Amino acid sequence: MESVNLKDPKLYINRELSWLEFNRRVLEEAEDETNPLLERLKFIAIFFTNLDEFFMIRVAGLKKQVAAGVNRPSFDGLTPKEQLKKISKKTRELLKTTEKDYKNLIKLLKDEGIKLYTYSELPKKLKKKANKYFKELVFPVLTPLAVDLTHPFPHLPSLSFNIIVEMLSEELRFGLVPVPKVLPRFVKLDEGTYIYLEELILEHLNELFPNQKIRSVATFRVTRDADIVIQEDEADDLLEEVEKGLRKRRFGQPVRLEINGGSEMILSFLKDELELSDDDIYRLKIPLNLSDLWSLYREIERPDLKFPPYIPYYPPQFEVGVFTALKKGEAVLFHPYESFDPIVELVEEAAEDPNVLAIKQTLYRVGKNSPIVEALSRAAQNGKEVTAVVELKARFDEESNIVWAKKLEEDGVHVVYGVPGLKTHAKLLMIVRKEENGIKRYLHLGTGNYNVETAKIYSDVSFLTSDDDLGEDVSRIFNVITGYFHPPKLKEIFISPVNLKQKILELIEAEISLGKKGRIVAKMNSLVDPEVIEALYRTSQKGVKIDLIVRGICCLRPGIPGVSENIRVISIVGKYLEHARIFYFGKNDAVFISSADWMPRNFHRRVETLVPVKNEKLKEKLKKILEIQLKDTAKARILKSDGTYTRPEKRDFNSQEFFEKWVREFSL
Repeated sequence: MESVNLKDPKLYINRELSWLEFNRRVLEEAEDETNPLLERLKFIAIFFTNLDEFFMIRVAGLKKQVAAGVNRPSFDGLTPKEQLKKISKKTRELLKTTEKDYKNLIKLLKDEGIKLYTYSELPKKLKKKANKYFKELVFPVLTPLAVDLTHPFPHLPSLSFNIIVEMLSEELRFGLVPVPKVLPRFVKLDEGTYIYLEELILEHLNELFPNQKIRSVATFRVTRDADIVIQEDEADDLLEEVEKGLRKRRFGQPVRLEINGGSEMILSFLKDELELSDDDIYRLKIPLNLSDLWSLYREIERPDLKFPPYIPYYPPQFEVGVFTALKKGEAVLFHPYESFDPIVELVEEAAEDPNVLAIKQTLYRVGKNSPIVEALSRAAQNGKEVTAVVELKARFDEESNIVWAKKLEEDGVHVVYGVPGLKTHAKLLMIVRKEENGIKRYLHLGTGNYNVETAKIYSDVSFLTSDDDLGEDVSRIFNVITGYFHPPKLKEIFISPVNLKQKILELIEAEISLGKKGRIVAKMNSLVDPEVIEALYRTSQKGVKIDLIVRGICCLRPGIPGVSENIRVISIVGKYLEHARIFYFGKNDAVFISSADWMPRNFHRRVETLVPVKNEKLKEKLKKILEIQLKDTAKARILKSDGTYTRPEKRDFNSQEFFEKWVREFSL
């Protein structure tokens, strides 16, 4: 058989197009009739939130490459310009589907007594109520802006929502009305009856531009480049540099215009003012800014139209206290099916325990009103040595993390902003405790963030242990993060950017010696790194069976004869966000959990961990999780070699629903 060039671009799927396929799977959940109606509406909100971030970061990055004259193709063979063309085309296809899905859901909601009206559809009685609401609450907040010789086109922040008005007057051609964020997007007029805020404003434009004849109106949104570039080497104060970057984000270059309605004159005017091309303009026939549907989902109290509430299972071994439980043995928790409370309680116990000497923790995304942050503050106030590694560069969480960092510093916590040039993405907690036999380290090593809210909806793994070798490794990792970063000598844990990727490659290629008896099962969010994909191809060529559970981006093409016919890739998108990274390698029956996806950024530009789980019972639990997910037919999609995904014919097993019951039986 003729040898295959495993670096051939045809063997790889483009990263950005793969991401759009992931967002298509999110949209499929809005179409899935087995999902409750309001959950389907929520998936439309998630789809648009995802798309906003994609344009602000990924599309913005490609546009910068084109502007800089970069014409080098990525490993899949597409130049930045070609990628932008394909993104534009695929996004339009997705938006057409979204328009259809949204309209269908609005009709179905109406049948359930939840009505989203346009102003013209309102019954007379509700029009009076709407007009009163506009007069008393909306009108005083609005700021109509003229655009003429003395009033230049204003700066519009990224994702701000606006109305543009075209006049018939010679003196005033255009006017703008920013839709205020301080008011609810969905105005409640009656029980189950709502109207979009912009509908009220559109109806009363004559009051905002009196004595003007209006020719045409449109709603629009501008998306700007939101990628903050931090010059860490030149920054005297990283905190100040990130704060400056956040201010600059408002003034990033426009990368997308979304518009609903309006004349060609309006479109041409906005296109010129924002310096955008036709490929950057997306005309929609449904309301814009549909990520706001989240607020409607939260407001409407209809349990019959939402997923049944699930209370995470609290493993009984922790009822005696987390320290006491960990003295008896290690534990693996599978969130959100098992409660995140033991991790919170571990920090809270440590804060009050007189025998605890020190606490060290990484904080990447912690959310609002974090009990963990509060516990760290209390621990410092109680005289313990507390160190928090706060990642200021966690994208779109920078502002929140700056607030936490300042509060922790005020309370006496040693706050460290990670390693210059790297993001600290590892999930590490270490508690140093004085005991009868000397010093003991208690650890939490995880795949997810220390965020109690997302722990209820993200599928993640927590490993709790007091193993001495792991404790020494974590101590050294914290020392290189807070001190001078140099490759530490570790016994058990592998870290990026030092040796994590090298270890993954070794583990993959070690299976080759087993041939058809070899086995790899890997669960992650994204698979992008070309060297790792090439290693998987080589291993597949030797007959090793490889199953990959990749929720989001996957650049590997499975099922190619002579290359990847032994590789199967599935993506599970459902009620919970699949976020855990679990890796199984048949040789030596090795199981690992990790904070890292198999992407260049995780291997080279972040501090990440790969942690072995050696306890046989815990390994069995993690292997069982992988085994159950591979059987999913309800929420799994199967990746084809052309980059598209198909659903199994029989959709009769939902792994997420199964886990809600299973953890009670398999709790360890």
